[in-house]
Amino acid sequence: MKRFLHLATLAIGSAAIAATVPSSLAGVRGQSQPILLSQNVNFQAPNVTAPGGRQGGTHRGSKLCPAGLSITPLVPPTNIGLTLTESPTIFVYVPQTSAEIEFTLLTENEDKVVYEKTFKVDKSGIVGINIPASGDNNKSLEVGKRYVWSFSMVCEPDDRSADSVIKGFVQRIEPQATLKSDLANPDPMTRLNVYAKNGIWYETLATLAQMRRQTPGDARLTAKWTQLLQSQGLESVAAQPLVGPL
Repeated sequence: MKRFLHLATLAIGSAAIAATVPSSLAGVRGQSQPILLSQNVNFQAPNVTAPGGRQGGTHRGSKLCPAGLSITPLVPPTNIGLTLTESPTIFVYVPQTSAEIEFTLLTENEDKVVYEKTFKVDKSGIVGINIPASGDNNKSLEVGKRYVWSFSMVCEPDDRSADSVIKGFVQRIEPQATLKSDLANPDPMTRLNVYAKNGIWYETLATLAQMRRQTPGDARLTAKWTQLLQSQGLESVAAQPLVGPL
């Protein structure tokens, strides 16, 4: 409950968050774009936005979080990404720190906790947090709704107002027949390009991350990953290692 109350006091209020799916999103749902197998992953961002610009969280410095440390969300500049699943993976860059990291997923108005997880990392890198499918302790992501997620680096456990916090959004959409048909292809590279061409951010990132984990020495996949992050203004973390899903 303390985590929820803490997050509820953050800068983005529910009134600023309220938004609807733009009509232009219908084009993303209705049909897929042509698949172009190229060196680059050409992510086509849909016309959806969310309040609060994407930025890394920083801290003034403490024993657990020396000055200069920052956490960075892997999300497009619009601060929101689309997903087709109830259990997407949210990626974040976490620096070397002994501080606990809290992940929390909330409803759009930040009045209900959907899922939360606390973890630590033993080295800096990009971490993926998988939101589990609906179960006894968590709810599923509903189609057509957007959710707020946050990562909090607990720099001073006795003073949670000193947390280093980042926020972003995820919105689940329902794929239409053409997109479903294209995604039926078992080839991961083809599916990667389908996700990217249709602006499905979280699956684009998760698919490429999984391919890199399976073949870590593949320079082509490393280049695709770097290019994808750079295309979304994430140059600062593009070369950081994947340190595993949680």
